[in-house]
Amino acid sequence: MRIFDGFNELLFPEKGVCLFCGNEEDIKNYICNYCKDNMEYLNREVDLDSPYLGKVVYSLFYNEFIKEKIYLYKYENYGYLYKPLGEILLKTIYEKNLIENIDIITYVPIHRRRKAIRGYNQSELIAKYLSKILDIPLSREKLIKIKHTKPQNKLNRYDRMKNIEGVFKIVDSTEFENKEILIIDDIITTGSTIKECAKVLLEEGQAKKVHALAVTSGMKL
Repeated sequence: MRIFDGFNELLFPEKGVCLFCGNEEDIKNYICNYCKDNMEYLNREVDLDSPYLGKVVYSLFYNEFIKEKIYLYKYENYGYLYKPLGEILLKTIYEKNLIENIDIITYVPIHRRRKAIRGYNQSELIAKYLSKILDIPLSREKLIKIKHTKPQNKLNRYDRMKNIEGVFKIVDSTEFENKEILIIDDIITTGSTIKECAKVLLEEGQAKKVHALAVTSGMKL
C-alpha cells in the first residue's frame, strides 16, 4: 500500500492540483472551485429502518458529476481520489458532529479476490485518511467479507438483500466490544450492505453502537 500511495503522490502532487479535474487554480483540500460548484452538499441523515444502526449520513447529492467520480475511483484505478472524497466526508463529520462519541473508524470490506483485482478497497482508503486526520483508531481487517458475491449495483433491492446475507464476519470481537463505531462507505444505494455490516458488528463484535457515513446515496427519498 505504501508503494501504491507513493506512486500516486508522484503523479498527483498534494498541493496546487485539483484531484478531480487537474485544474491548478483556486484549490482547497484537493478540489477546485469549478468542481465544488458541481457538487451539492446535503449532509443528509437517512433512516434505513434497522435496529442495528444509529446515525446514517451521506454528504453529497448523487448527480452526474459525483456519479462519474465514484465510478472512476472504484473501477478505473483512480485510487488517489480518496483524498478529495475524504475531505468531503470531513466537512460532513464536522457539520453533523459525527465523532463526538466514536471510539473506532472502520469501513465496508470487500472480498480479498475483488481487492486483489482492484488493488485497494475504496472505502478503506477513505477510512484510513479520516482516521489519521481525526486521530481516531482505524480497525483494519477485523470486519471481513468471507464470500465473493455478485456486484450489488447489478441487482434489484430484494436480490441485494439476499446477496449480502451472511457474507461478513468478525475476526476479533475484542476490537469492537462495547465501542461506538463509525463505518465508512462510498455510496449507499439500498442500505442493505451497511445494515448487514452493522448487524455483524453488534451481534458478533459486541459493539455498543454503529453509525455510518457515505460520500453519496442513490436512494430514492
